Amino acid sequence: MTGKPGAIARSRARAATPRLAGIGAALRLLFRSRNFQEVPRLLREGSAPVVRLLIQMHNTSEIMRLLQKGRQVIFVSSFPRSGNTWVRYLLADVFLQSQGVETTTELPVHPDKIVPDFYCHWIARRDLNVPVPGVFVKIHDAFDRLEERFGGATPSSGAGGAAGVSPFRNCKHLYLYRSPEDTLVSFYHYHAERKHLKSKAGGGIDAFCLAHLPAWEENMASYLRAADEGIPVLFVPYELLLQYPGEILSNLLRWLGARHDGATVERAISNMQFNKLQAIEAREAFHEEALSFRRGRRGSGQTELQAATLAEIQNRTAHLLEQAHSRAMMQQALERNPASSKTGRIRMAAALQNKQFKPLHPLPKLQRM
Repeated sequence: MTGKPGAIARSRARAATPRLAGIGAALRLLFRSRNFQEVPRLLREGSAPVVRLLIQMHNTSEIMRLLQKGRQVIFVSSFPRSGNTWVRYLLADVFLQSQGVETTTELPVHPDKIVPDFYCHWIARRDLNVPVPGVFVKIHDAFDRLEERFGGATPSSGAGGAAGVSPFRNCKHLYLYRSPEDTLVSFYHYHAERKHLKSKAGGGIDAFCLAHLPAWEENMASYLRAADEGIPVLFVPYELLLQYPGEILSNLLRWLGARHDGATVERAISNMQFNKLQAIEAREAFHEEALSFRRGRRGSGQTELQAATLAEIQNRTAHLLEQAHSRAMMQQALERNPASSKTGRIRMAAALQNKQFKPLHPLPKLQRM
């Protein structure tokens, strides 16, 4: 019997470690210095920012717990205003159809309950009755921030995975990206239409876009670096999703390992057309914030920004877009069963987006997904 108390103590310590790691990550989120800069916002908005911070603390702990249990976590990632919400709604529609639900634009289960937003929805309250190929989380953080937040998770006993490897390294990242000028213009309008954010847009659209350009650059660069390191990242260009929604969504679903067919995909696309979503949103019945679906078109940057601003944005981001487009083309080319005869045109359309750029240095060979 000697040594048994020590074994019990070690067992209890191992059981407590995952919980402590999750709590520690949540506390680090709470005490970030930039949170204290939000005090003036608290005075304007009341308790709403506090509630969101509590939700994020809870979600940090919950994701850490899921990773420690060996669950597959899939981040639907992007810089804000890059098509993330639209993709969440498309995915929710497809997942409900796979359960035998006949869907319309107003889904019987809100997309927030299927692909919750890390910043404002309780992940633990997602609808577990909807079959999905993993735990989906919408997020806008750069990859480095995600790894800082969740990379400390260690697998619990029996959870599987290589010893010493953080479960976070096995997360999938569905990365949506959009032309930076259109993204930043949309981000400006998002701020300009909200009382608590309006002051940040007071300097005008050009100044706003240039001020937020470094954040866009770092967001994109971080996922390119992650892909170089072998992290499973699927790059999805928003413009191609607009032009070829059926083919791009089908490729995306195959990458996720999600059950679907052509009819399922076409129904989801039909249900989630922007004009239908905007009509429902106007009645304030489908989403809690206005302008989530503002326009859904290309070219805002070309028409709303000064020529000098547009040139600076394009010059600074060309090399990043080139790498992302190249990865998107290779990922499309690796697909064994192309969705349709349009696949070749999709690759050509992606290639045309690169035509003004210099030749790309060779990228590491991608693994088949």
